[in-house]
Order: sequence, then C-alpha cells, then structure tokens
Amino acid sequence: MKRYLCTVLIVIAISLMVQAQEAKTEKTAKEYIADLSSSSDEKTLIEAAQWLGNKKEKDGVPGLINLLSDKRDMVRIESAVALGLIGEESAADALNNSLLNDESAEVRYAALLATMKIGSKKSIEVYKQSKEKESDSFIQDLLGKIEEKAKGK
Repeated sequence: MKRYLCTVLIVIAISLMVQAQEAKTEKTAKEYIADLSSSSDEKTLIEAAQWLGNKKEKDGVPGLINLLSDKRDMVRIESAVALGLIGEESAADALNNSLLNDESAEVRYAALLATMKIGSKKSIEVYKQSKEKESDSFIQDLLGKIEEKAKGK
C-alpha cells in the first residue's frame, strides 16, 4: 500500500511540474501579436494567427491584415481565417482585396469565408465582381449560393 501511495504521489508531482513548465512557456497575446511583425518563420506566423483567431484577439487585426500580403500561401490562408474568426469590420477591405486579387484559390476561398463571417455590406459588390472573374469552381459555387440566398431563393 505504501508503494502504491508513493507511486501515486510521484505521478502527481511529475504532472504538476509538467503543467508548471507549460504555463511558463505559454505566450501572451502581446507576444503573439509581436510575432506577426518580427518573425519570418512560417510556423511561428501560422501559430500566432491561429492563436489570435481562436482567442478573437482584436489587437491582432492590423498584423493579420499585413500578413495577407505574405508570399507564403499558408500564412495568408491562416491570416484570413483568423480575421474571419475575430470578425472585425475593419478587416473587410483587406479580405475583399484578397478575394479579388490573390493568385491562390485557397487564399481566395479563405478570404470569402472570412468576409461571410464578418458580414460586411462592403463585401456584397465584391462578391459580384469576384463571381464574374473567378475561375475556381468551388468559389464560383459558393458565390452562386450567396447570390441565390440574397435573392431569396
């Protein structure tokens, strides 16, 4: 019985030490926001965008908007997703620009979903413009569904 109790206490002590170490290494919102402008590492930028989006951290919006012009598709995708999760109207123009002009269909799709989540009236005209010039069938389909819903079908 004493061995069992000692084993349980050791396991508890180890798990508490691991949790304390994890708490020490967890970043703050300010650190993630700083990563958006100071890091060039793709993994760091994606992690920051995901964290800021999941926490709906409005202070991260300017940095995330800047990342929409990053050369790496995944960084732009995660930035668009994060902006959609945060839902700030101030991001609508940048997302609309990505929807109309980004060379990556995946980024355009993420921007479309983000603008839908934000629900800005600024995006309505952009949807029409995008539908006319869009070559990706998935985006075309979603834009068609948006148009049908707007018409009340």
